[in-house]
Amino acid sequence: MKKIYEKPALIKRERLSFVTAGPGASLPPPPPPPVP
Repeated sequence: MKKIYEKPALIKRERLSFVTAGPGASLPPPPPPPVP
């Protein structure tokens, strides 16, 4: 049961670190979406 809950957390961490170290590190953050 523990492994099932650990895997999604690891995937999320990998995605966050990939986005932070990827284009997000050199490019400025995208502007917030317009509020209707």
